[in-house]
Amino acid sequence: MADPDDDSVKIALLAHDLRTPLAAMRLTAELIGNRPLDPVQQEHLSILVRSIDALTQLTGDLIPSGSSGGGSGSSRVGDILSDVAGLFRIAAEAKGLSFDVSLEPAVKDIVTARGGALRRVLTTLLDNAVKYTPEGGISLAAWLPPSGPDGREMVALTVVDSGPGIDPEEQARLFRPFVRGRHGRETGPGTGLGLWGAQQLLQEMGGQMDLSRPAAGGSRFEVRIPVDAIATGGPGTSVAPACVRGPSRPASGLSAHVLIVDDNDTNCRLLEALLESFGISSEIARSGEQAIGLVGKSAFDAVLLDLHMPGMSGMETAEELRHLRPEADLPLIAVTAALESVDDDRLRQAGFRDVLTKPLSPAALYEAMGLVLGKSSEAGSLNR
Repeated sequence: MADPDDDSVKIALLAHDLRTPLAAMRLTAELIGNRPLDPVQQEHLSILVRSIDALTQLTGDLIPSGSSGGGSGSSRVGDILSDVAGLFRIAAEAKGLSFDVSLEPAVKDIVTARGGALRRVLTTLLDNAVKYTPEGGISLAAWLPPSGPDGREMVALTVVDSGPGIDPEEQARLFRPFVRGRHGRETGPGTGLGLWGAQQLLQEMGGQMDLSRPAAGGSRFEVRIPVDAIATGGPGTSVAPACVRGPSRPASGLSAHVLIVDDNDTNCRLLEALLESFGISSEIARSGEQAIGLVGKSAFDAVLLDLHMPGMSGMETAEELRHLRPEADLPLIAVTAALESVDDDRLRQAGFRDVLTKPLSPAALYEAMGLVLGKSSEAGSLNR
């Protein structure tokens, strides 16, 4: 068993805890997306949603790979570059900086299982570029250079800015932990971990990063990552598209009364609002004990039950609810931010029909409600 004082365990616990506010942020963004928005608002909201998804992916990368479900899945390189560039384009334009992106078509459809690492590297470079460039502009480019003497295929990325540049004597030291350049120290606070962390990630990927100073001034970071174990995207590639708007409510809606059981008030309110958009009324219980009391005296068509609550857990609550109402009479849907800790067999035995992961997808919630309310012919995720 892992030592609870081990740093890797603490980081994994922090990553898990971050999923709750991230879930609330994404649900809030989804609810905003269901309102009429102008094109600029839609674009900004799309960037916000993709950024939240990126943070959620990073929390998955922080959970040790030995845990079930700890991986972040596959991502298209083009999607990662476009998402991160979109986020920093707004920051650059707010400072009056130009922001140019050039992605070679061959790069866009490459699929990587190290999307989280690539995103973190690019985020570090663009964040520094925007932060330390007072005027001029920033450019991001990606291409496939010719294979080297060893025959390895590489993806090349460059981030170039028109900032003050980095003195040659400082360049070697910048890639050490807690070391910042002179301009960075004069500009504002920082940890001095960004470039060092990016270099560590690249080394794990078998890549490298070079820093140079263009003739026109500024800084030029070039990253090269081997395409080993990376497949070209095509039919059958499973990569979830970014999406802002939740499912449209059908004319008939989903007429039902649902119990939400969660100790987090924000999660409860967001679920309540989302269910209302589907035509479903709800009540809220903030503990297992309160849920049992409500089910004992009121009629519900289904229960959305958080698995990890203080006091009586979701599994314990489910077992007690089964004594009050049979599974056919009261369908249970599990809700969790820690899918890696969920055992499908145990959930089935406790009477759960489906399981939803945080951050909740409105489309997945709508589908799950349709399943348990008999509005869909598809099987639930625990039976798939």
